[in-house]
Amino acid sequence: MVKAKAVVKAKAEGRVSTVSDEELAKDLGLLSALTIGVGTMIGAGIFVLPGQAAAAAGPAVALSFVIGGVISLFTALSASELGTAMPKAGGSYYYVNHALGPLFGSVAGWGNWMGLAFASAFYTLGFGEYLASFLPIPGIALGPVGLSAFQIGALLAGSAFIAVNYIGAKETGGIQIVIVTILVGILTVFSVLGALQADLSTLRPLFPDETGGVTAVMPATGLVFVSFLGFAKITTVAEELKNPGRNLPLAVVGSVLIVTTMYAIIMVVLMGVINWKQLGPEFTDTPVLDVAEIAFGSIG
Repeated sequence: MVKAKAVVKAKAEGRVSTVSDEELAKDLGLLSALTIGVGTMIGAGIFVLPGQAAAAAGPAVALSFVIGGVISLFTALSASELGTAMPKAGGSYYYVNHALGPLFGSVAGWGNWMGLAFASAFYTLGFGEYLASFLPIPGIALGPVGLSAFQIGALLAGSAFIAVNYIGAKETGGIQIVIVTILVGILTVFSVLGALQADLSTLRPLFPDETGGVTAVMPATGLVFVSFLGFAKITTVAEELKNPGRNLPLAVVGSVLIVTTMYAIIMVVLMGVINWKQLGPEFTDTPVLDVAEIAFGSIG
């Protein structure tokens, strides 16, 4: 009893930490968690893939994005349940390790790491392609190989985001909120103004014979599904969330709903401004940029 009173007194005086050394600081709120999901999903998927997806399914590709969002929503519900029951850092690695043991947990952890590495490379390359369109980035000749301008831009982007994440979760969360808010704002303005310029007659027929008709929708869904990878990453920071029982499900499910809606609207706008046949990779590598230039001029 005396010892317990001494511990309580020491805690009150600040001489003993009330947080375990192994427990992470809960610095992230609902908005930070939501922007982690939205920011991870709205990447190169919507800036690079629309051309390839439109070539695969035609105007029906907007439906492919909606189907991908619905599938993701079911996964999001499962991730929310697991994250709420076990609000620990590590996400899927922790769940598998807890349920099946260290061997399967290691496989899941390495698989998750490799998946994130490839996805990050895809996103940074897409970012570099757009960056090279705006800035005069020189290429580098390294013997027979060399690096192109957009690869240099990708390296710059990757280095910048590594530096940002090195700062810490709280600071990264704040920066993420600013970046994602600006990104969503720009895409919202793009969608609204683009809708005023769009000619919806270019969306007919919805299932063109050139792409295989309605049967092309599901293969296109598989192609664009990479655009939804990211919402489950919210569970990896569950231990750093304030009130994870409330904020984690709202962030996971909310990010999927927000991104699915944005994807579908943006695809309709893109194909309403430029005929879907001219959005393919053989015509452009930066479909969103080209549509903005056509719809709004050089300022767009």
